[in-house]
Amino acid sequence: MRRVACSYALSGAILLGASPVRADSPSKVDCVVANETGQTLVQAGKRLEAERTLATCMAASCPAPVREDCAQRLAEIGRTVPSIEFELKDSAGHAVRGARVAMDGKPLPGDALDRKPLRLDAGEHRFLFEAEGLSPVEEVFVLREGEKNRKETIVFAAASDRMPTALPVSVAERPTMKAPPSPLATVPTLAYVAAGAGVAGLAFGIGAGIAASSKNASLESECPGGRCPPDAQHDIDTFRTLRDLSTAGYVVGAAGLAAGVILWVAAPRAVSNDIAARFWIGPQTAGFAGRF
Repeated sequence: MRRVACSYALSGAILLGASPVRADSPSKVDCVVANETGQTLVQAGKRLEAERTLATCMAASCPAPVREDCAQRLAEIGRTVPSIEFELKDSAGHAVRGARVAMDGKPLPGDALDRKPLRLDAGEHRFLFEAEGLSPVEEVFVLREGEKNRKETIVFAAASDRMPTALPVSVAERPTMKAPPSPLATVPTLAYVAAGAGVAGLAFGIGAGIAASSKNASLESECPGGRCPPDAQHDIDTFRTLRDLSTAGYVVGAAGLAAGVILWVAAPRAVSNDIAARFWIGPQTAGFAGRF
């Protein structure tokens, strides 16, 4: 019975014209997804990754239109992907073998330098070359689309030729001497504010006093014998106001200046290590001593 069933299945496959498909062949959905993903990667500048993705939709199981689209994109990638070739030498001009290379912080396979030329995505790439007994070399190269077979020579210096990156332990750095602060820098801001208010008060008092004196002189001419007519009352009130304002200005000015002086005197001063002074007063003697 098993042979009969197998023969029926084989006959049905032949009649339907079906062809056997490998289990690992991509489906139609996989082909379409690979094609669309490859386009996205190309637009993002990741052409090498797009090349690997588009290889999926080149399978025989993919529809013919999809394969043709993928083939066109792969051909474009092949024309635009740049390539570079490195020649490694030491300072004497001898070829360096067995070097290690990292690109953009990631190590490349050991045979990466054997691939000539090395295909990379366009853009800026930072390379670090290392070889046994030689100083590492770091270089930055900018590759442009369509740039093919670019050649660069990397020259290693011997490890002993490197400049020391740190001073010997026995050499001590001389400490930086800081200049003593200026006396004016230690005066608090409030002292300046108080002194400024005092100066402004005095200026106002002087101005009001001059105006009051002028008004008083005009009243003396209007009031002979100290008797003023009724229409002079306005000038009398103005004189009294100016006199009071002048007095207030003098009081504010004096208070502000006094406060400024007190704040300035009471402000802490930076003591210099190079200056010292001492006063003394005794029953029969007084003196002053200092070091400058």
